Amino acid sequence: MNTLADRLKIAREKQGMSQSQLADKIGLSQQSVAKIENGETLQPRKIKEIAKALNVSQKWLQLGIEENGSLSDFVVEELEEAKLDPEVFANIPVLDIELSAGNGCEAEIVESIVDSFPLRRLDLRKSGVSPSNARIVKIWGNSLLPVLNNGDHVAVDLSQSKPIRDGDLYAIRDGVLLRVKVLINQPDGGLVLRSFNKEEYPDEVLNFDERRARIHVIGRVFWSSRSW
Repeated sequence: MNTLADRLKIAREKQGMSQSQLADKIGLSQQSVAKIENGETLQPRKIKEIAKALNVSQKWLQLGIEENGSLSDFVVEELEEAKLDPEVFANIPVLDIELSAGNGCEAEIVESIVDSFPLRRLDLRKSGVSPSNARIVKIWGNSLLPVLNNGDHVAVDLSQSKPIRDGDLYAIRDGVLLRVKVLINQPDGGLVLRSFNKEEYPDEVLNFDERRARIHVIGRVFWSSRSW
């Protein structure tokens, strides 16, 4: 149960509400509620009202964590069930490395698996990702604010390292640094490394030679613990 859509549906059903009943309570149409549960709407404008109507915290509904920062019993129960249903979920390895959402952190890419996290096989297929190529890592720093925060987790598809899709988020090795950045190809073969927090982290523009010497693309980010 790792998405807002999953949590909304389960919380609604536990309250014994239909989509129409929930919609009436919060002043939305049934179609709007359906779009949230289908994953079409990632940032509902009435998230606070939805959480109140379902008797859950807004933070849990959005992120799957309680106000004290821990996984709720509600989430833990669902995760335990998920691990028991391998036809629906794939357990993705969580690695003991951090990717810097800043100026980089020195580290070697060593696959030290410390845990696993279940992602829906259907969602993986929609993203074109094979479970065997997916890894989850923690990000460090604030260059991706307000989209991603320090300590959030992202899932990376190791098979999608090239060609680069302009404007997508990638995990990269920049010399001896591990980083996560938006990548944009340049006409001359160079590369732009872009952050969401542009005020503190302006674009880094590399020419062709700098790109070849410095950048190794690890894979494309296709999921995060925070919907964006």
